[in-house]
Amino acid sequence: MSNSDKSANLKEKLKQALTSTFKVISDDFEIDDKPEKNKYSKKFDFLELDNLKTQSDFIKARAESDSLALKKKFSNEDIYKKNSPLNSSCKTLYSIAEKIRYELLGTKMLKGIKKNFKENYDQIIKLKRKDQLKSKEDVPVTEAFELYMLKKFHGIKLNSLTDNMLYFWEKDFDLAIEKHIQYLKENLEFQNKYSSKFSEILQEMEIFQGEDKDEAREENQENGQNNQSNDDQESDSEDKKDQNKEEETEASLDSDYDI
Repeated sequence: MSNSDKSANLKEKLKQALTSTFKVISDDFEIDDKPEKNKYSKKFDFLELDNLKTQSDFIKARAESDSLALKKKFSNEDIYKKNSPLNSSCKTLYSIAEKIRYELLGTKMLKGIKKNFKENYDQIIKLKRKDQLKSKEDVPVTEAFELYMLKKFHGIKLNSLTDNMLYFWEKDFDLAIEKHIQYLKENLEFQNKYSSKFSEILQEMEIFQGEDKDEAREENQENGQNNQSNDDQESDSEDKKDQNKEEETEASLDSDYDI
């Protein structure tokens, strides 16, 4: 057997192993039977098994497969949408919080899932690279929030670089979230309670208050432009009505004159 055949055979075995694990975790045993009706069948392609070349690639694929399966099992899309914040930045953090929730439920199910997530997140943290960190502007809030959630909920140990990245934002997160962490952990299994509380926390955070005002201002400006456009249209309509009346009057006079 050639090396290419061995590689293809190995990748096929890996795919079968990940698919089988996905089925067991998600309780979906029809993932391959009706792919056109199962949206997770298509999403499963994101693993890109053809690109698996190193152990780190396999660790990532295994963790992402577990995460996707747990999302299917534990995350209700209607509840997720119902409690989603209006602010766009809050929505991103809300999505991270929900991902952490269903992953944590998975770690309680199987030790193997916990091991997969820990290895993958440890790997992500080691691969992070930041050149000069001087202020909040150098660290995106979404990146800092993910590190905060990994530290507080997954118990992932940060290295010196990621700890420094979180440093700029940690006080803001602690001020808003720390007092609710126990409640959130106690309600991991109750998505509605967990997500509604997190949505409330995020929308009340001071760091997003300015964005809320900006978005409201932009919305008002758009509404004002729409109203102006409507006024212009109404004005044009009135002008056309007046013009039609004038033309009708002239036509009537011409008619009278002819008679």
